[in-house]
Amino acid sequence: MYDIKTILLTTDFSDTAARAVEPAVALARRFGARLVLTFVEEDRLPPLVVEYMAVGVEDVLSQQVDRARARLEEYAAAHLAGIEDLELVIGVGTPHVEIVRLAEDKQADLIVIATHGRGFISHAILGSTAERVLRRAPCPVLVIREPGED
Repeated sequence: MYDIKTILLTTDFSDTAARAVEPAVALARRFGARLVLTFVEEDRLPPLVVEYMAVGVEDVLSQQVDRARARLEEYAAAHLAGIEDLELVIGVGTPHVEIVRLAEDKQADLIVIATHGRGFISHAILGSTAERVLRRAPCPVLVIREPGED
């Protein structure tokens, strides 16, 4: 039997991402696994913003990470109250790259991620974080789809 000791649950704080919480919690309880809740703060600022900033990019990113950490704590309190073996992690960088890196660092046995189910044009232009994670993950990935998604 496949043993699951660590589950990496991703969020972007959307309603879609929140739908991945219940399956991740059920699996964590079933296997007695540690749950690692993660959010990735992108480390890119638009060039125009960077050019006209009065403060350093590092300061802005640090403030964004601090806000993300507070938001992740609130999210965990709202969605994961009562989960004993829970770790909160903020990644900084490109979401799919950081999620894969965190899965490796935390020795995750499973990644749980939701997909937004954007249309073809949006997917072609923006790509899919879930799809990119799925292709590069060091472990199995459970993708929670939007209802009615093709």
